[in-house]
Amino acid sequence: MWFRLVFIGVLSIFIVSCSSKNDLQADIITDSDWIVDELDVTGEFFLYPLALNPNFDSVQSINLANGELVGIVNFGNQVIVYPYVYTFENEVINSEFQGRKYAFTYCPITKSAIAFNRTGIFRASGYLYKNNLTPWDAETESIWSQMLIKGIQGDRKNNRFNTIPVLETTWGVVKSFFPNAKVLAGPPSLNNKSSLKYNSKPPDDTGNTDDDSGGNIPNNDDFVYGIIDDFDNVHIFKYSDFSNQMIVKIIRNQEYIIVGNQSKRFINAFKVSNANDFEELENQLPYVIKNKNGVKYNILGVGSNGSTLEKPKYAYVAIWRAWEDFYSSFNFIDKE
Repeated sequence: MWFRLVFIGVLSIFIVSCSSKNDLQADIITDSDWIVDELDVTGEFFLYPLALNPNFDSVQSINLANGELVGIVNFGNQVIVYPYVYTFENEVINSEFQGRKYAFTYCPITKSAIAFNRTGIFRASGYLYKNNLTPWDAETESIWSQMLIKGIQGDRKNNRFNTIPVLETTWGVVKSFFPNAKVLAGPPSLNNKSSLKYNSKPPDDTGNTDDDSGGNIPNNDDFVYGIIDDFDNVHIFKYSDFSNQMIVKIIRNQEYIIVGNQSKRFINAFKVSNANDFEELENQLPYVIKNKNGVKYNILGVGSNGSTLEKPKYAYVAIWRAWEDFYSSFNFIDKE
C-alpha cells in the first residue's frame, strides 16, 4: 500500500529568485504600523511585475518534465494548474474563474503556495518577512504575510486571507490523472529553470537515516504539509508518514481525513463528520477514499457523483525551517 489515511480532529481548523521586478520603484512605505518585528522584514518596497488574468492552455500543449512541482486549485471538476517554474517572475498571479477573482502565490524561498479570494489586485511587494513572500494589495496598499495568511501592515493588518486550497504535486500526476486541466501557459520568459525537480525520491527524503530528534522532527529543507488550527497550532505531516500502513489520529473534536502518497508526492486533507464512514482505496488513483454509499473521492476531494469534500481553511506545504520560523507549536504523527 502506497498511501496512508490519517484521521485528525482540529478545533476549527527571494532576496532570491524573483528574476525581474517592475521598472519603476513604488513609493517607499514610511509608516511603522507593522504588527510584526520590523527586524524580521528585509528587502525594499519594489513591486514585482503585475500578472493579471494570465493565459491558460491545455495539458497537451505544455512541455514540462514529469518531476516539476505544481500547485493545483479546483472549482468542482474544473482543475487549474500552476507550474511553480512559471510563477518565479511574478510570485503573485491574479486569476479569475467564472467571475470568481482569486490570486495564486508561490514563494521560492519557503517553497510555499497559497491561493486566496480577492477583490482587488495583488502583487509581490518586494519585502520579505522571515524570508517569505509578502503580497501587496492595490486596493488598500496593505502588506500581507503569505505564510501567516494575514495582513501585517496597513489597513488590513490582522485580516485573514479567504483561502482556496492548493494541492501540491508533480506535473506527471497532472498528466496522468487530470488531462483536461487548464494550465498556466508560461512566464514571459522561459529562461527560468526550476530547482524543484522531483526524481526518484520526494524532496523531503534526503537519504539521511540518522535520527537525532526522536524520529519526528523533519530536516530543515524537508517539504512538509501543515494544518493550522485556530490557536496557531500546526499539525505536521511528512511524505514519509504515508509510505506504509494506515494510521488513525484523533485530536480535539473536528475530524479530518488526511491522505498522502509518497511516490506520487501529494498530501491533502478532507473534513468529515465521521471518519468511520470512509475507507481507503488501494491502486485506484486518483481516487483515494470511498464513503459508505460507494461514492469515491479523488485526491482533490471531488466525488464520483460530483460532490466535494471540504478541506482545511489554513493548510499548505512549505519547508520545515520556514514552518519553524513562523510557528512554535507543532503536533506530529507518532511513530509506531
